[in-house]
Amino acid sequence: MGERTDQAGVLQGWIGTLGFFILVVAGIMFFVTFSNPQLRSICLIALGVALVLIAIAAYRAWRVRQVLGTAELKLDAPIPLGFNGNATYSRPLRGAEMRSIEVRLQCEEEIVRGSGKNKGRVTKIVHDEVLTATVTPRMERLEVRIPVKIPATGPATFSCSTAQTKWWIRLRLKMSGCPNTASSFEIEVVPGLAHL
Repeated sequence: MGERTDQAGVLQGWIGTLGFFILVVAGIMFFVTFSNPQLRSICLIALGVALVLIAIAAYRAWRVRQVLGTAELKLDAPIPLGFNGNATYSRPLRGAEMRSIEVRLQCEEEIVRGSGKNKGRVTKIVHDEVLTATVTPRMERLEVRIPVKIPATGPATFSCSTAQTKWWIRLRLKMSGCPNTASSFEIEVVPGLAHL
Protein backbone atom coordinates (compact mmCIF):
# COMPACT_ATOMS: atom_id res chain seq x y z
CA MET A 1 0.00 0.00 0.00
CA GLY A 2 1.22 3.47 -0.80
CA GLU A 3 1.47 6.00 2.01
CA ARG A 4 0.59 9.63 1.49
CA THR A 5 1.29 12.48 3.88
CA ASP A 6 -1.01 15.26 4.95
CA GLN A 7 -1.19 18.35 2.73
CA ALA A 8 -3.31 20.47 5.06
CA GLY A 9 -3.23 21.55 8.66
CA VAL A 10 -5.09 23.48 11.30
CA LEU A 11 -8.40 25.05 10.39
CA GLN A 12 -7.09 28.52 11.24
CA GLY A 13 -10.18 30.42 10.28
CA TRP A 14 -9.57 34.12 10.05
CA ILE A 15 -7.01 34.67 12.83
CA GLY A 16 -3.78 34.18 10.87
CA THR A 17 -5.08 35.92 7.74
CA LEU A 18 -6.24 38.96 9.69
CA GLY A 19 -2.92 39.10 11.54
CA PHE A 20 -0.89 39.13 8.32
CA PHE A 21 -3.21 41.72 6.74
CA ILE A 22 -2.88 44.08 9.73
CA LEU A 23 0.87 43.49 9.83
CA VAL A 24 1.31 44.50 6.19
CA VAL A 25 -1.00 47.54 6.32
CA ALA A 26 0.33 48.78 9.67
CA GLY A 27 3.93 48.23 8.55
CA ILE A 28 3.42 50.30 5.41
CA MET A 29 1.60 53.02 7.34
CA PHE A 30 4.35 53.07 9.99
CA PHE A 31 7.03 53.88 7.41
CA VAL A 32 4.81 56.32 5.49
CA THR A 33 3.85 58.29 8.63
CA PHE A 34 7.20 58.00 10.42
CA SER A 35 7.45 61.77 10.97
CA ASN A 36 4.00 62.02 12.63
CA PRO A 37 4.33 60.74 16.25
CA GLN A 38 0.56 60.37 16.80
CA LEU A 39 0.00 58.19 13.71
CA ARG A 40 3.24 56.33 14.38
CA SER A 41 1.99 55.23 17.82
CA ILE A 42 -1.32 54.03 16.31
CA CYS A 43 0.65 52.00 13.76
CA LEU A 44 2.80 50.50 16.54
CA ILE A 45 -0.36 49.42 18.39
CA ALA A 46 -1.72 47.84 15.18
CA LEU A 47 1.62 46.06 14.66
CA GLY A 48 1.39 44.70 18.21
CA VAL A 49 -2.16 43.42 17.62
CA ALA A 50 -1.05 41.78 14.36
CA LEU A 51 1.85 40.03 16.08
CA VAL A 52 -0.49 38.72 18.81
CA LEU A 53 -2.89 37.31 16.17
CA ILE A 54 -0.01 35.68 14.29
CA ALA A 55 1.30 34.22 17.56
CA ILE A 56 -2.16 32.74 18.30
CA ALA A 57 -2.31 31.15 14.84
CA ALA A 58 1.23 29.76 15.22
CA TYR A 59 0.39 28.36 18.67
CA ARG A 60 -2.70 26.61 17.29
CA ALA A 61 -0.65 25.03 14.48
CA TRP A 62 2.03 23.93 16.95
CA ARG A 63 -0.62 22.55 19.33
CA VAL A 64 -2.17 20.41 16.57
CA ARG A 65 1.24 19.03 15.56
CA GLN A 66 2.05 18.24 19.21
CA VAL A 67 -1.28 16.56 19.97
CA LEU A 68 -2.13 15.01 16.61
CA GLY A 69 1.18 14.42 14.91
CA THR A 70 1.31 13.82 11.16
CA ALA A 71 -1.57 12.19 9.33
CA GLU A 72 -1.12 9.36 6.82
CA LEU A 73 -3.39 7.82 4.22
CA LYS A 74 -2.72 4.26 3.10
CA LEU A 75 -4.16 3.39 -0.29
CA ASP A 76 -3.10 1.19 -3.20
CA ALA A 77 -1.26 3.09 -5.92
CA PRO A 78 -1.89 3.69 -8.76
CA ILE A 79 -5.68 3.80 -8.53
CA PRO A 80 -7.56 2.87 -11.71
CA LEU A 81 -10.83 4.37 -12.91
CA GLY A 82 -13.65 2.25 -11.49
CA PHE A 83 -11.59 1.45 -8.35
CA ASN A 84 -13.63 0.17 -5.43
CA GLY A 85 -11.63 -0.36 -2.25
CA ASN A 86 -10.65 1.04 1.12
CA ALA A 87 -8.24 3.67 2.31
CA THR A 88 -6.95 3.88 5.89
CA TYR A 89 -6.45 7.31 7.47
CA SER A 90 -4.36 7.31 10.63
CA ARG A 91 -2.87 9.86 12.96
CA PRO A 92 -1.63 9.84 16.56
CA LEU A 93 -3.86 11.30 19.29
CA ARG A 94 -2.11 12.52 22.43
CA GLY A 95 -4.69 13.88 24.84
CA ALA A 96 -7.22 14.85 22.17
CA GLU A 97 -10.50 13.30 21.15
CA MET A 98 -12.29 13.35 17.82
CA ARG A 99 -15.89 14.59 17.99
CA SER A 100 -16.82 14.21 14.32
CA ILE A 101 -15.27 13.62 10.91
CA GLU A 102 -16.34 14.55 7.39
CA VAL A 103 -14.66 12.77 4.46
CA ARG A 104 -15.00 13.82 0.81
CA LEU A 105 -13.75 12.44 -2.48
CA GLN A 106 -13.24 15.32 -4.90
CA CYS A 107 -12.05 15.73 -8.47
CA GLU A 108 -10.68 19.18 -9.20
CA GLU A 109 -10.01 20.60 -12.65
CA GLU A 110 -7.84 23.65 -13.20
CA ILE A 111 -7.62 25.45 -16.53
CA VAL A 112 -5.35 28.31 -17.53
CA ARG A 113 -7.21 30.91 -19.59
CA GLY A 114 -5.75 33.78 -21.56
CA SER A 115 -2.14 34.43 -22.40
CA GLY A 116 0.70 36.70 -21.39
CA LYS A 117 -0.24 39.17 -18.65
CA ASN A 118 -3.93 38.28 -18.98
CA LYS A 119 -3.36 34.68 -17.91
CA GLY A 120 -5.62 33.41 -15.14
CA ARG A 121 -6.41 30.09 -13.51
CA VAL A 122 -9.94 28.77 -13.12
CA THR A 123 -10.48 25.90 -10.67
CA LYS A 124 -13.68 23.89 -10.46
CA ILE A 125 -14.72 20.84 -8.44
CA VAL A 126 -16.26 18.45 -11.01
CA HIS A 127 -16.91 15.53 -8.65
CA ASP A 128 -17.74 15.93 -4.96
CA GLU A 129 -18.89 12.93 -2.94
CA VAL A 130 -19.31 12.57 0.81
CA LEU A 131 -17.82 9.26 1.96
CA THR A 132 -18.99 7.27 4.98
CA ALA A 133 -16.04 6.56 7.22
CA THR A 134 -15.71 3.94 9.96
CA VAL A 135 -13.66 4.96 13.00
CA THR A 136 -11.70 2.17 14.69
CA PRO A 137 -10.93 2.97 18.35
CA ARG A 138 -7.23 2.58 19.18
CA MET A 139 -5.11 3.58 22.14
CA GLU A 140 -3.81 7.12 21.51
CA ARG A 141 -4.27 6.68 17.76
CA LEU A 142 -7.05 7.52 15.33
CA GLU A 143 -7.72 5.04 12.54
CA VAL A 144 -10.45 5.67 10.01
CA ARG A 145 -11.44 3.20 7.30
CA ILE A 146 -12.72 5.01 4.22
CA PRO A 147 -14.53 3.22 1.39
CA VAL A 148 -13.34 4.78 -1.89
CA LYS A 149 -15.12 4.28 -5.20
CA ILE A 150 -13.72 6.13 -8.21
CA PRO A 151 -16.34 6.47 -10.97
CA ALA A 152 -15.46 4.44 -14.07
CA THR A 153 -16.57 7.34 -16.27
CA GLY A 154 -14.63 9.98 -14.34
CA PRO A 155 -11.50 11.73 -15.59
CA ALA A 156 -8.04 10.35 -14.84
CA THR A 157 -5.32 12.44 -13.20
CA PHE A 158 -3.83 14.69 -15.86
CA SER A 159 -1.42 17.62 -16.03
CA CYS A 160 -0.07 19.86 -18.78
CA SER A 161 0.87 23.53 -19.05
CA THR A 162 -2.73 24.74 -19.56
CA ALA A 163 -4.85 22.24 -17.61
CA GLN A 164 -4.72 19.71 -14.85
CA THR A 165 -7.07 17.26 -13.18
CA LYS A 166 -6.46 16.11 -9.59
CA TRP A 167 -8.30 13.72 -7.30
CA TRP A 168 -8.35 14.41 -3.54
CA ILE A 169 -9.49 12.73 -0.38
CA ARG A 170 -10.25 15.56 2.05
CA LEU A 171 -11.08 15.21 5.74
CA ARG A 172 -12.34 17.76 8.26
CA LEU A 173 -11.98 16.72 11.89
CA LYS A 174 -13.75 18.42 14.78
CA MET A 175 -11.71 17.83 17.90
CA SER A 176 -11.86 18.36 21.63
CA GLY A 177 -8.58 18.90 23.44
CA CYS A 178 -6.97 20.71 20.47
CA PRO A 179 -7.99 22.94 17.53
CA ASN A 180 -10.05 21.48 14.69
CA THR A 181 -7.98 20.25 11.77
CA ALA A 182 -8.22 19.27 8.12
CA SER A 183 -6.29 16.80 6.00
CA SER A 184 -6.00 16.65 2.21
CA PHE A 185 -4.42 13.83 0.26
CA GLU A 186 -3.87 13.93 -3.49
CA ILE A 187 -4.43 10.55 -5.13
CA GLU A 188 -3.35 9.54 -8.62
CA VAL A 189 -6.10 8.02 -10.75
CA VAL A 190 -4.95 6.32 -13.94
CA PRO A 191 -6.99 5.16 -16.96
CA GLY A 192 -6.99 1.67 -18.41
CA LEU A 193 -6.20 -0.39 -15.32
CA ALA A 194 -9.80 -0.93 -14.13
CA HIS A 195 -9.89 -4.60 -15.14
CA LEU A 196 -6.40 -5.74 -14.07
